[in-house]
Formats: sequence, C-alpha cells, structure tokens
Amino acid sequence: MNSPQSQIKKVEEFLSTLRDFMKKRGYTEVVTPYLRTYPNLDDNIFPLSCEVERPFSGRETLYLHTSPEYAMKKLLALYGKDIFQICHVFRNLEGGKLNDVEFLMLEYYKVGKDYRYLMEELEELLKVIFGGEIEYNGKRIPTRIKKISLKEAYKKYLRLDLELLLSDTEAFKKQLGEKGINFSPEEDGETLFFRTYVELGKFLGFDQPTVVYSFPQPFGALAKCKNGWCERFELYIFGIEMANAYTEVADEEEIKGRLWEVAKKLNLPLDGEFIKSHRRLPKLYSGISIGLDRLLMLKLGLNSIFELYYRGL
Repeated sequence: MNSPQSQIKKVEEFLSTLRDFMKKRGYTEVVTPYLRTYPNLDDNIFPLSCEVERPFSGRETLYLHTSPEYAMKKLLALYGKDIFQICHVFRNLEGGKLNDVEFLMLEYYKVGKDYRYLMEELEELLKVIFGGEIEYNGKRIPTRIKKISLKEAYKKYLRLDLELLLSDTEAFKKQLGEKGINFSPEEDGETLFFRTYVELGKFLGFDQPTVVYSFPQPFGALAKCKNGWCERFELYIFGIEMANAYTEVADEEEIKGRLWEVAKKLNLPLDGEFIKSHRRLPKLYSGISIGLDRLLMLKLGLNSIFELYYRGL
C-alpha cells in the first residue's frame, strides 16, 4: 500500500532514521541557503539561475544550489567537525523516471578519514534502512557492499580498456566499434567516457550494492588524485546510481586551478571565498552525497521517483 496518506508517515520515519544514524555517529546537522551568489561548478551539472530585486540595491542574479557542497565546506572550515545536511537541490536539464530538476539529497563530511571509511559507513547506513536485504521488484539482494575499481569494471562488464581511453582516443573508438557500441566519429574522450560510463551502470548492483572506485583524473571532480587516478566512488543498486563520494582535495591552489577551468568553460562566476576557505579546511576529510528520492523509491517499492507523494503537489 503506497497511497499518499501511507507514504507521509513512511517518509517521515525514513528521514528520522537518517537523522538518528548521523547523530549517533557524531555528525552535526547544519542548514545552508538554497539561493547563492555563486553556482556550483561542474562540467556535467547545470545550475538554475534567477533574477531577484532587493529594495535600494537593484537587480542581482542568484543560483539555486545543485548541491550544498560549497556552503557546507565553508561551514566545515569554521566548525572543524563532522557535519550533515538533508536538503532539496536543483539541477537544470534533468529528466526521466529517476531524475528531476528538484530532488532531495543527504550530504555529509567526515573529518580525518578518506573515502574508504565512507564505503564502510555507507554499508552500515544501508543496513539500518533496509535490514539485511534490499527487496525491489521481486528481487532480493544483501545490503553488503561489493567493491570494484572502475578500471576492473570496464574490463569485466564492457570488455573495454579504460586506460586506452585516456591515452589513445582513436584506439578506444576502434575498441568501441569492435564491441558494437555506437558513437559519433567527432566525439572526444570526455564524451566517450560518459557514454560508456552510462552503459556500465546498467550492469552494476544487481547481485549486491556495488561501489565503483578510483576514477581517472579528468573525471575526478574535486577528489584527491594521485598518479592519474582519483579517490572517488559511486554506489549502484539495481543499476541505479545512489551516491557519489570523494576524499576531498584540501589544497587551495589545486582547487582554484580545477574550478577556474570549469568556470571559464561554462562562462560562470567563481566563488573566491569558497577557494579561500581551503586554507582552513582539514588536511584530510571526505564527503558524500546520496540521492534520497531514489533511495525512497527502493525502500517503498515504487517504479519512479514521481510516485513519491510530495512530487504531485
């Protein structure tokens, strides 16, 4: 029974379970603004902007946050302890039964630990939410997480050499042709990566929740990198991406360099105060974001996030 009336209580219990889990582990819940002067910068996530007018100060362009990441890291620089937030986020050019321009997110930051700690903590969170098994569409899988490097996953599921994409795009295209994967001749390495990564996701998380880890540096976002590979992972359950996590870059100059390139490419402003906050951020910390609409979809046995009661209001 998943009527709107029954869902209201179930969603409340779900959110209460999340908060209890985080607080028992020492995380402090924080609140940050949804509307911000500067957008989050990411090659493949597009912010929504709006024009506001304030008395006596004129018009101003503001951006709905695509993640609370920047504001939470500024808070972390001040507070210095583990924090979490449950909030709505907004992303343009999203659609389908699993995506929308607005969705609910859990984001948290752990001080003094790298992304491997978050993998273990994520498994504990799944156990608290689902118990020993996740049941969805007549299938049952254990909540125990399987881990595989991205390079190994490409080889196992797609029979592709990911390192070849990084070193020789034309040779990688030849490999795609041999495997019957469609692509356009003019596509560059970045486009080919995301095309093949979407294909990979269709194989992940069907026997148990699966973490793919260690991403190539060009696709590491704000993750800490070494020797061309980054400490980033994503979680898949039944072929659905559920979470994205990094060991965070803590160096001010490195962050500035990475974000400057994205800001220039997208013609968006760069938040200088966010860059400066890295002077006070912990030298070692990790962060994760989890899509709660998708997790609720699994928990309640729905076919789409649009079956959640709050989406039809």
